[in-house]
Amino acid sequence: MSQPKQPIAIPFKRRMQNLRSKVVPLLVFGVAAIIAAMLWHDTISPAMLVGEVTALKASVNSPAAATVQRMHAQRLQLVKAGDLIAELRPNDPRQALDAIQGRLSLLRLQTGAKNDELSANANQRRETMDFERLRLDWLVEKVNLATAVAKARKAAMDLELAQGMDSAPASSKRYLQAAELVKQAADAEVTERGGLVDSLGLRIKELGAAMTSAPTAKDDRLAGEISTLEEQIVAIESGQSAIMLYAPMMGMVNDVLRRDGENVAIGEALVSIIATQPERIVGYLRQPFPLEPAVGQQVEVRTHDHARLHGLASITRVGTAFVPIFNPALHPAATAEVGLLFEVSLPPDLRLRPGELVSLVILPPMTKKPAF
Repeated sequence: MSQPKQPIAIPFKRRMQNLRSKVVPLLVFGVAAIIAAMLWHDTISPAMLVGEVTALKASVNSPAAATVQRMHAQRLQLVKAGDLIAELRPNDPRQALDAIQGRLSLLRLQTGAKNDELSANANQRRETMDFERLRLDWLVEKVNLATAVAKARKAAMDLELAQGMDSAPASSKRYLQAAELVKQAADAEVTERGGLVDSLGLRIKELGAAMTSAPTAKDDRLAGEISTLEEQIVAIESGQSAIMLYAPMMGMVNDVLRRDGENVAIGEALVSIIATQPERIVGYLRQPFPLEPAVGQQVEVRTHDHARLHGLASITRVGTAFVPIFNPALHPAATAEVGLLFEVSLPPDLRLRPGELVSLVILPPMTKKPAF
């Protein structure tokens, strides 16, 4: 009877070799697949679209045609609301006078309303308001006089130009006659308004002396504004007037578009200011939509820096119409295209800068960001 065959013993080293050749490759492949999926989701997978981090912007524009006398702002300078940005010297004083005229008209309306509200027992207060209104009338006439003087100077230059032209053609003679008539009318206006200003000035001195002998309550704010406007008028008359431009908001000077000595047109931008803190993220959805955006829907925001950080935000506004995409970074194609504008809130755990580009992934409803 034959003996049963005994299995041949496999050495432990041989078993480990078989394990390494069969199991380990599968395990390594599985781990590599998981890591690749994580990297694809966080850094490599294409986002639905690119958004731009936006912040509040403002520009300081010239209110009149002028020359930049001194630019106080510098690029990348931090400014606060009310900081002096630039000093301008207007080329035509009539524009600065028009601005003062508008402020005087507003003050006259305010003083008129206050005067109507006074009771019959407030005689001293009423006398003060009447005095201030008389000062306002005097300033208005001074502005009118200064404007008339500017017109007269312009008429004198036109007349000098007409006199230098050839007097033979009939058109040149008509132009000369018209210039002479304009000059005469301007001189007459200056004379009449000068007399009115002098008479009002004498009346103000008389009332001022009477009020000094019998003190009355004063409106310091109104008196201060009137004194400031009076100083501005004097500066314009002396040819030393300047337009002061101030920062409308707190932020950083993003660009300085004009330098000292340059001429600027009315409405031309001198300085652009951008807030240091962003407000929102703006994106454009191009057709076909991967899904329909809705207010409150979650959005994954990914940064483009080396850290590739990401955070959750939500859609705050969705446009109702397609608008052109002007930013070439958001739309690199050569042909013009439109997209649906929408706004996204800022993720609380991401530090974003104004103007930064980020990737946006709109998450489907009732879907949370996968946690790897």
